[in-house]
Amino acid sequence: MTRVLLALADLALGVQLQETLEAHRVQVRWDPTAADGPPPGLAGSGQVEDVVVVDADGLGSRLGDVLDAWRGLDPAPGVIALGGTQAAAGHAADARVTLVSPTDDAATLLEAAQEALRLRFAGSMTRGLARRALLVEKVADPIADAAQIVGAARAIDVEIPREALRWHARSYVCGDPATIAALREVRALTIPEVEFSHHLDGTFTVQTLVKRGPIDAWHAARFIWALTSVGAAKITREPLDLATPRRRALALIRQHLRGRQARLEKSTFYDILEITPAAETEDIEAAYELVGRRYAPQVLGAFDLGELGTIVEPMWAQVEKARSVMHDISARGRYNDWLRGRWNEIRTRWAIETSAAQTAVESYARGQRALGDGDVHRAVGDLAAAARNHTGHPEYEAGL
Repeated sequence: MTRVLLALADLALGVQLQETLEAHRVQVRWDPTAADGPPPGLAGSGQVEDVVVVDADGLGSRLGDVLDAWRGLDPAPGVIALGGTQAAAGHAADARVTLVSPTDDAATLLEAAQEALRLRFAGSMTRGLARRALLVEKVADPIADAAQIVGAARAIDVEIPREALRWHARSYVCGDPATIAALREVRALTIPEVEFSHHLDGTFTVQTLVKRGPIDAWHAARFIWALTSVGAAKITREPLDLATPRRRALALIRQHLRGRQARLEKSTFYDILEITPAAETEDIEAAYELVGRRYAPQVLGAFDLGELGTIVEPMWAQVEKARSVMHDISARGRYNDWLRGRWNEIRTRWAIETSAAQTAVESYARGQRALGDGDVHRAVGDLAAAARNHTGHPEYEAGL
């Protein structure tokens, strides 16, 4: 019989759930002192229930910390959260826990409890949880301990690593070269696993890695789970660090994509191409080419962008649309008329008056010539005039 602990501070909710579950012949204990985490003395006592129910609405942003405390017990219980608000749903997703509404019927709650019990070792990836899931004892030597976990993981029920990795599908995996080398030294890895480990350079997400080969998807999931559990790999939402050229390039393009997405919100076709209304055909094509060198799908296709991959095509479609409108004189005129009625709704750095744009160009050119002639005082004045007439222009700002 599954034993359930209601770690709820809310008296009414605790009593109601206890009565509901007991009516279905479930062994239930309500303990309001456990609402903020395992009470002192519970760890190592072996008396923790099979499933713990926590209050996501009441805990708020502390939900993740409380769940980590429960998952840190040995043996770890299954955990589910109760919550009915949008905030609770967000906190539950961040904490990687199943959320059940307090208004759900007993059958739904019991089903969630059984699932949490079955996957109780998938809440996080640590050596302790891995050993429990694999039914192996701790070995004193860390490398030997890691080797037995990696070896036993090849036969584990794939649902455990799949559930553990489900929350990290679009996160990056970076192997620890020293630990992986140590595992190779003791012959803990197969030849295909060694080949697969070369992909763990921190530039591929979990969802990409399981399809990379040479091992199949289920083997890859088990292997990533085992390596992460023993500390031979780290899973992060962003590239782990900038220690390699590939990670630096990936981190930089992700930064540029986020910045461009924020910058172009409620902006104009001029901002998309980074041209002014004075731009002519050759200016439009030059701008299109420059934007394409960084944001074209065929360029970004070389990177595993994780969750940002979904914005590449829509963002480039904006560029194509802007180019089309700018080249069509009548369409461009209609677009300018449309803009005039919406100045209070848009944000723009580039859709400025033609006279101001031309003045900025001329001032910047004079400033560059003055610098070449060694007249710094005059150059600063002209460069400042360029930046003043076209606020936010990156080249003019950099020139100052």
